[in-house]
Amino acid sequence: MKASKFFIPFAGAVLLVGVGSGILGSHGGGLSAMSSAVAATSGRGSYTSAPVIASQPVSQSVAAGASVNFSVTAYGAATLNFQWRKDGANISGATSSNFSIASVATGNAGSYDVVVTNSKGSATSSAATLSVAQTSTGTMTSDVVTAAQTFYSTLSSSQQSTVQKTWSLDTARNWSNLPASMVARNGIAWSALSTAQKTAAHALITAALGSKGDTLFTGMQMADNYLYSIGGGSGYGEGQYYISFLGTPSTSGFWMLQVTGHHLTYNVAFNGSYKSATPLFLGIEPKASFTYGGTTYDPMSAQRVAVANMGAALTGYSTAKLSGTYSDLVFGANGSGNIDGTCPRAYSSKSGLGIPYANLSSTHQALVLEVIKSYANTQASDMASELLSAYLSDTALASTYVAYAGSGTVTTKGDYFRIDGPRLWIEFSVQSGVIVKNDIHYHTVWRDKAAEYGGLCGQS
Repeated sequence: MKASKFFIPFAGAVLLVGVGSGILGSHGGGLSAMSSAVAATSGRGSYTSAPVIASQPVSQSVAAGASVNFSVTAYGAATLNFQWRKDGANISGATSSNFSIASVATGNAGSYDVVVTNSKGSATSSAATLSVAQTSTGTMTSDVVTAAQTFYSTLSSSQQSTVQKTWSLDTARNWSNLPASMVARNGIAWSALSTAQKTAAHALITAALGSKGDTLFTGMQMADNYLYSIGGGSGYGEGQYYISFLGTPSTSGFWMLQVTGHHLTYNVAFNGSYKSATPLFLGIEPKASFTYGGTTYDPMSAQRVAVANMGAALTGYSTAKLSGTYSDLVFGANGSGNIDGTCPRAYSSKSGLGIPYANLSSTHQALVLEVIKSYANTQASDMASELLSAYLSDTALASTYVAYAGSGTVTTKGDYFRIDGPRLWIEFSVQSGVIVKNDIHYHTVWRDKAAEYGGLCGQS
């Protein structure tokens, strides 16, 4: 018998149901969802199977401010329940066969899928990617472009050709935790700049990263000067930090500012699918405060103290400790030639280890948040604010894990810490000293599973 169709008004939407054929489609609007349960039966009784997905959600690319709708068609035994997810985390209230966003923001970019369940089982849809293009530039982007153009204008033609690179993922991934004398970097060396050009470069870094970002950059340069002063050799020193543009600085087109050298890499992307500050590599030797040129510096104080406090708390939770040992970062600059590894990365086999953030006491949760903030706040305030809103949402924290290996301190070689969320990935590793003998130093990395290189990880 040919299936007949009828309309059921349902929680602000109309569901088109085919008798004998399950759900054929749905239409609805708003940021979130309509109701979760739909029964489709025929004169012969209800379907008896676990959910089967007949049509998958489709990837979309839209401009910021536009509306977007993802939908799925499924059939199965009597009552179907839907739960939409973003980057693997449940979206509160998104429990219909479609999910709509009335006005898309850059923070909505990501991977969306839906889990369909009934009394017989469950099925997960394929993932649909939402890419969001920025149609207008904020003050920060305009200021950075102006500062980049000013810096560029101070350079000679040969220097300009050195600092300006064509965007490609392979070029962007050319950073390392090793000194630049061991692994070449993109762009122009600090040693090749005049005093006036360095002033313009500092203004650019401050525009892109805020005053804290520029202070951190200077502190890392002074750490390298210190290593040179105690016998590290010509491979160390502030002159071996580099600055480059990957793509042409623009208020609309995609480009990146890359500032990199020994133990520091900033990758700041503009006008990508996401606001993006990652990957960010941050390490230090000597491990704490040092004096150079009559000034005392402690560039990684915020991260070191925050991780130490978190580590002391984690030792009280048996499930927080990872098995095995960790000699360095899992997703640091560990690719071929000591540059950044493959893109995108297979986080799934490493994720979900340790203790869920939700299982920590409120006091200890606050210590985890301080670690996350210590990395995000290396950026300009509007970049930090947007990324923290993604990392620290209730939904994200509900799927965040915290772990450690070793003693739980930041003073012993082999100590290791990890914060792993739907997007967030932070690692902190305690290494042996290299130039400062009989001591330790740090390697750390902040990555974003969705927003690496402006969300273009995996694209040429």
